[in-house]
Formats: sequence, structure tokens, C-alpha cells
Amino acid sequence: MRVLLSDSELLSFLKTLLPVKDWSVARLRPLPVAYTARFWRLDTPGRSYVIKEFFPENEDNPLYPTLPRQEADALAVLARHGLSPELEAFTYSPAKTPLLIYGYPTPVDNEIDVGEAAELIGRFAALSEPVPGHQTVPAGYHEVLARGDAMLALIPHSRKAANLKRSRPADGAVKKREIKRSLVHRSFCLGTIQATGDGARLIDWQFAGLGDPVEDIACFVSPGLATLYGLHPLVAHAEEMFLTRYPDQETVEHFLKERGAYHWCLAAYCLFRHETLMHSNAPAARAYGRALEEEVDLLLRLRGR
Repeated sequence: MRVLLSDSELLSFLKTLLPVKDWSVARLRPLPVAYTARFWRLDTPGRSYVIKEFFPENEDNPLYPTLPRQEADALAVLARHGLSPELEAFTYSPAKTPLLIYGYPTPVDNEIDVGEAAELIGRFAALSEPVPGHQTVPAGYHEVLARGDAMLALIPHSRKAANLKRSRPADGAVKKREIKRSLVHRSFCLGTIQATGDGARLIDWQFAGLGDPVEDIACFVSPGLATLYGLHPLVAHAEEMFLTRYPDQETVEHFLKERGAYHWCLAAYCLFRHETLMHSNAPAARAYGRALEEEVDLLLRLRGR
């Protein structure tokens, strides 16, 4: 059984790590727990910190392995370009779990609109500095479909898997193209953008990898991913604004041709998680089931266009 780190234990540990001048006015509070990590926010005069404690045994995942070191590597580079908060520490907690801390000037306004999100991810996609130490992930229409096939093969007795296979986009519907791999976020949505006193910044890099920027566009417009983050799916005019404001329209053109593969692969992942978590984590299984329904509904709408 995993030993949970108490708030008081965490606060004592943070006092050895962070350069807070007056701890008497610092306020630590827990944030909602995610599927692979617990979060706290520490507010101090003028600066806020987010503390992320990763759960163990989440590295083995067919699409989204949780890799804490990757997030630390990404923050160390991207903060210099105004794309992420600053990495304050990456260490192990007193409970021996990976602990990552990032900090930023406390914002006055927490609102982030869709156009701002498009410009932010577009600036990230155009970044020329390499970020070391990241996994290679499926890139392009055909690799993404193959990964979806592989996940459904892991649940061979699922009747829902047989139904999902019938909505699979055809391999020959899109011609293969040469893809220049770059770092992609892979879970990009309004829930992975942090408002700071310096502007919007990208967070949650534990799933990132070397792939195709098309994936980040597909993630942002994915109703399934939004559902998993507790958000409402984008309405049509918000999706249109996002695509219009994305700086590289050639990437948008590739997305419009290839999006079916990404949505189908995410649907396959949600089904895999729904079926494999049903007996060990029923609430998470239900959440993935709702996300699956959203993604399948989108696939049906795309086929009807």
C-alpha cells in the first residue's frame, strides 16, 4: 500500500527546497487529484508554486506512459522561451515518490481564451532548440492508426472493440508523407495551460514525446480529452477560432486530412482504459467510458461531413 505524503510533511519538506522569505504568510492547499499524480499549490506574496507528486507504476502505458523526468527536462528548456513555468525542483519526496515543483509570478487574471491557446502552442511548435531525453511517439496518420490497432489487440474479447474497429479510418485514405519529428505536448487542452503573471504557459509535460505537431491540434479539439480533464468540449466556433489563429496553416491542413486517425486512436485508448480499469478503479473506468462516447460521436460526425 502506498504511503501518502501529508500536507504538513510536504510543507516541512518544501521549506528545505524553496527560497520563500516569509513562510508565515505562505499558504499550501491541495488541488484536485489526477489519474497519475497529486497536486498542491503554494501561494506566497507575488509568486505561486505547483507541487506535483507522481504516483508510481504509471510508466507502463500503451499510449501515455507517465515519465516525470521528461517533464523536468521539458520545463528546464521551455521556461527560457516563455513557454512553460520555471522548474524549481525535481526530487524525491520523503515518501520516495517523484516530486516536481514549478513556479511563476502570481497572475491577476486566470482567463485564457482559445486564440491565446492557439498562438501559444504554435510558438512551441516553431521552437528550434531541441529538448533532450524524450520518448518517440506515433507520428502521422498511419503510425497513429497502427498504435490504435495495437491497443485494441490487448482487449481481444471486447465487443466494444469489435464495434470500434468498424469506424477505423482506412489506411489508403491518406498518403504517407515525410514527418520531421519535434517535441509535442500530447495532452494539450485548456486544462494544461497555466495563467501566470508573465502570460499563459504550458504545463503537464509528463506524456510529451517526439512526434508530429498535428497531434497537439487534435488533442486541443478532442472532446474525449476535454472530458478527461473535466472540461466542456469545444463548440464549433471555438474550434474554428483555434484553427484560424494557429500560426502554421500547413500543419492545420495536415490536421484536417489526418484528424480521423488521431481521434480514432484516442477512442481506442479510452476503450482500453475503460475495460482494463473496470475492476481496479471504477470511477476512472467510467470517466474513460464517457470520453470514449464523446470521441466516437465526433468520429461519426466527421464521417458525415
